[in-house]
Amino acid sequence: MGVIKKIIVIAMMALGGFSGYCQKNLTINVVSFNVRYNSPDDGINIWENRRDWVAGAMRFYEADLIGGQEVTYAQLVDMQDRLPAFAHVGIGREGGNAGEFSPIFYRKDRFTLLKSDTFWLSETPGKVAVKGWDAALPRIVTWALFKDNESGIEFYHFNTHFDHRGKEARVQSAALIVAKVKAIAAGQPVVLTGDFNSNPESKAYSTITTNGFDDSFTTVEATQSYGPAYTASGWDAVGRDASNRIDYVFLKNGTMPLRYHVLDGQRGNRYISDHFPVMVKVALPHN
Repeated sequence: MGVIKKIIVIAMMALGGFSGYCQKNLTINVVSFNVRYNSPDDGINIWENRRDWVAGAMRFYEADLIGGQEVTYAQLVDMQDRLPAFAHVGIGREGGNAGEFSPIFYRKDRFTLLKSDTFWLSETPGKVAVKGWDAALPRIVTWALFKDNESGIEFYHFNTHFDHRGKEARVQSAALIVAKVKAIAAGQPVVLTGDFNSNPESKAYSTITTNGFDDSFTTVEATQSYGPAYTASGWDAVGRDASNRIDYVFLKNGTMPLRYHVLDGQRGNRYISDHFPVMVKVALPHN
């Protein structure tokens, strides 16, 4: 947590206001989760063996918002069927239901969807299915403006999946997201989730974090962080370290992390995905 934020929190505690700051109706549980597309080549980790696990984990950990990545249409249907308390927004990166989605699932009883849209990470963000820069595939950002029904607070959720090959594409995608968030959110609270295929030493990461976004992992209090240092397991966690932390919940415009958890979903040789979900309890700003 930054020095200024620490001073604010300490001052609020001294005034007896910290409990009010953290009350339930001002916090949301945000998840970034690359669920791995439903490849028939994944052996014991094929989607059919994982879909109940994925949905069950989201219910048990009381997710309010889930930014998913690598979600094909069939998986989207499976997740929606298993998460009836949620609705979702988003389209496939090839347009309509074609290609992988970066959907946002949200609790229907908790949030009102005010608006949403998708843009492409390319030189022409409004054109469907365009590959940007040196990217191997079209990449998208799905975003939504929500009203929290408990507090009345409005905030934005942006969710994305950066290209796995194009280094320049990742840097330019980060710059585009910074610009788009500034234009769309216009200073309102923002959560940004995704598989950025970029570790904390990368230029794409620094492009985001030097433009007003806080990395939940580095800004949360150390005692409120739990789980492995990596997020991408690749179906084999042996030798993984902080250089494999590529999934993030970034926060901007007054949103603050209260708890950070990487769920190390492993059962013997079985994994919940080839990425572990990142779960963050987020405090929304309030007057």
